[in-house]
Order: sequence, then structure tokens, then C-alpha cells
Amino acid sequence: MIESQLYDTIIIGGGPAGLTAALHLAFHKRKVLVVDRRTGPLWYTTTPLWNVPGFIGKPGVTIQKTMLKEAQEAGAEVVKDSIVEVSGSEGHFQLTGEKGVYQARTLLLATGVARHHPLVNGDFEPWFKYAAKGNTYYCPDCESPELLGQDVVVIESHNPNGGVSQGSYLAEFASRVRLLLTGPTEFKPEWEAKRKELGFDVIEGQIQDVEGSKGRVHALILNDGTRVEADAYYVSNPKFPRNDLAKQLGAEIGPRDHIVTGPRGQLRKAGGLDTEFIPGVWAAGDVQPQTQQVTIAMGSGNKAAVMIDQHLTHLQLRQLGKTQDVVTAHD
Repeated sequence: MIESQLYDTIIIGGGPAGLTAALHLAFHKRKVLVVDRRTGPLWYTTTPLWNVPGFIGKPGVTIQKTMLKEAQEAGAEVVKDSIVEVSGSEGHFQLTGEKGVYQARTLLLATGVARHHPLVNGDFEPWFKYAAKGNTYYCPDCESPELLGQDVVVIESHNPNGGVSQGSYLAEFASRVRLLLTGPTEFKPEWEAKRKELGFDVIEGQIQDVEGSKGRVHALILNDGTRVEADAYYVSNPKFPRNDLAKQLGAEIGPRDHIVTGPRGQLRKAGGLDTEFIPGVWAAGDVQPQTQQVTIAMGSGNKAAVMIDQHLTHLQLRQLGKTQDVVTAHD
């Protein structure tokens, strides 16, 4: 098992938030390590993104690889590992991964969310061939305009009301929206009324097979033999914040399982006051309660990195016996 040196900051998660933070900290000559599982959605997104400045029309995986390259060129170290345990406190945290043990003065949790993909014959892995590769979509804010004039099927396995909500965004551009309910089928009265108002037809059944090629879905075959064809397929299943490490540190978790942070991104203590934070630990990206956009994740990562860099300066001054506060333009 790998034993590491003491880093200024370890960033857990190498998506847009984590890599943006790594770039900023490395640029400021901090010794920074990114520990990433390489399971973030951009690694598998071959469809183009149209709302990321500087990357207009570039596939998600191109954005991911470019950000990784730039962070490493700035001096950030990156390892592929999955952190399972975190302990310690400000000045000396210890992280245990499946491959190694890592140590740092400060931490940034950029662990993102876990997507739930549609089940195909009871297994989600067959969907990986199509997820965000051709005509499957996951984000109404990012991708709705791409569905202009298309026949769209919204796949919903958990909450029919959520399917109507997501479909309402797509309906601004799509020529037709249908709901495929593979789980619960009962709508709340207000959402049933909304569905009828929008003209969304409902299909019920489990996906037995997928017909497709080169990353594009041609048809879904349901367990009763129904064949569902469309121009595009939108996945409306929920996304769950990866908050296990935050819980280990004693952080407060919000009602939708996001990590609760202060205005500067520090983790709030569970059961504490609104102004009580866990020293030396920040969060950024989709694990926070924010709209899941690449650019928003980048911004939160950069903001956290600025705060961490200033905090490290405070720690250095304390070690030198200079206890007075450092006043910055951000205070």
C-alpha cells in the first residue's frame, strides 16, 4: 500500500470542481494531490457541451482530459484511488484508500453525485454503452436546446412527478415528450394535472433490452414486448450526493443528502450552530446543493481553492508564531 508525504491539500474527486481547485492551488505553489476514482460523468460523455466557455461544442471527455492535463502541468499530482476512510484534524488529516494512505493539512471534498442509470433486464451496466454518448441525455439545463424538434422519451424509475417536472423543461424544445415509467406509476394530483396539460403520454414497463449501435439507442424493448422508439432518451432518475466521507468527519448533511457548507465552502458541523465549521475542510461541486453544471462546479472549486490558499497562509503564520490575523480583500 502506498504511503504518502504530507500535502498542503488533498482534493477528493477529479471532476470540474476538483481539477479547477487543483489548478489554482498548484499555481499558488501549494503541494496538492487529487485522488480520483475516474468514474465522473465527463469521462464518459462523448456528446458535445454548448454552455462551457472556451469549450463550445467540445465533448465532455475532451473537457475532462484538458482540465486534468492543465492541473498536472501546473504541478498538481493525481492518483487513481477510491478513499474509504478519513480521520485526523486540521493540520494532519489521514485518508485511507483502496490502494494507499494519504496525508494532508487541509481537505477539499469534490466527490460529486452518484447517477442512477436505467436498468436493462435488472442490470444498469448494459446502459453504459449509451450513457451520454449519442442520443441519451441527463441534464435539462445543459442539454434541452439540443432536443429541438425531436421526439423524446423521459425514462423515470423512481418518482413519476419528477419525470413530469423534468419533461416540462424538455417540452420547451422537443416536438413530443412521453414518459416511460419503469418503477412507481402513481402521480400526485397536481402533477397528473400538469402531465395532462402538457400532453405527456405515459408508457409503463421495465426495460428488457436495448437496440442500438455506436452509442445511439434505436429502441427500448420492454418486458411485455413493447418497442419504444424515439429520437432521444432523457434519463430522469435521481442523483445521490457522495457524502460518506463528510459524515465520517462529522459534517451536517442537508435534507436532500447534500453536504451543508458555509458561504466560503467550509463544512458545517453536524448539530452545531450555523457558524460552526469543521476546521480545514471544504466542499465544492455537485456534492453541494447547487445546479449541476460544469461551469458552476468550476466556480465553486475555484472559490474553495482561494479560501484554502488563504487558510494555509494563516496556518503557516501560526507555525511561525505570528498569531495576528491576516487581513485579505475577501475578509
